[in-house]
Amino acid sequence: MNRIGAHGLAARIANAVVVALAIAWWVTPAAFAQVAAPATPAAAAPAAAQPTAPSTPLRGIWISPPSSTDVIPGVMRTIRGAGLDTVVLPVFYDGRVIYPSRVFPQHDAYSGSDPAALFIQETHRRAMRAFAAVDLLYWQSSDDPSPAVTGHPQWLERTPEGKIIGDVAGRRGAFVSPCEARVKSLLTELASELASRYDFDGLVLDYARWSRIDFLGYADADRKLYLSEQQTDPLDVDLLGYATPDNMISSLVSWQEKQIAAVVEATAQAFKRGEPRAVVIAVVEGNYYADRVASPVRQDWRSWLSRDWLQAAAPRQLAYADPAVVRSQLQAMAGISAPPVVALIRRSNALPVLPQMAVATQLGLRGFILWGRDSLEQRRAILRELGAY
Repeated sequence: MNRIGAHGLAARIANAVVVALAIAWWVTPAAFAQVAAPATPAAAAPAAAQPTAPSTPLRGIWISPPSSTDVIPGVMRTIRGAGLDTVVLPVFYDGRVIYPSRVFPQHDAYSGSDPAALFIQETHRRAMRAFAAVDLLYWQSSDDPSPAVTGHPQWLERTPEGKIIGDVAGRRGAFVSPCEARVKSLLTELASELASRYDFDGLVLDYARWSRIDFLGYADADRKLYLSEQQTDPLDVDLLGYATPDNMISSLVSWQEKQIAAVVEATAQAFKRGEPRAVVIAVVEGNYYADRVASPVRQDWRSWLSRDWLQAAAPRQLAYADPAVVRSQLQAMAGISAPPVVALIRRSNALPVLPQMAVATQLGLRGFILWGRDSLEQRRAILRELGAY
């Protein structure tokens, strides 16, 4: 019984205008070398290969959850055949996990099986890295809510008007409150469970933020905690109006950033305690600092890096149109002159992956992760372009 219970991603050079995200590695080459990396697979080696420090740029793909455990060996074989060496697997999304857990309920599609264990076995067997991805604060992104959502409505974040919203306008969804002690402890337990039970080489924190479409932070737990610490109800602070003094606005924004930061810190540190050599990455809003007040995500990701909670950040807003432009954008985001980068590349019919990989190569990046999470068709299109089929 889980603790919530019943309630709860061949080089070919081409020129193109491309749109992508990027993972900004805030680590030295020596630190990056600690991450498990692929060795050349033996011709016939059924035993798991022990990865060694990377000597070539990372070549990865972020995949969608497998339809069943039966397809995992074939998927990993195809990915390796495409010349890739890292696979990112979503293990926690929609408030459920894909493996048998003591913390969160398991997705019904995987009941009685352990896709995470087989995933790691098959990636390491082919000398690839295995990364786990979790949707940190976004516990509902579909019309099939988890018991973690339906059984605990007090955990859900709300707008000033009391509405529960997701990350896409017009679509059902829900974020949870970082001020709820049980939310924080469950995520910490999840990270500890992943680190102690499995041999993941890295952890990717997605949705380590609030919604991009409206302000959140007005759940009862948030209001009560802010009132006790600041003697002000957040509802009395007009973030975009003229009636509230600037110091009250900045105080609320900073406080809300710290609540999300505390969950990031606790989750990352819990995972690193079990996997000290692993890399922790967070997908972030790269343009957040252009207007911290107007951006509702409350994601002070630079502070997470400066405190070494993360080894890398993944800024979402980057256009791979011109290497010089991309380089200047990265420098502005990072606040340093030459940030090491791994590009997270999206594919469309108008924007194939090979030209984007060429831009990443021109920039001298540490590599790339191809975004194939959205669907099986998306992943197959990427691998077909790379010559895997």
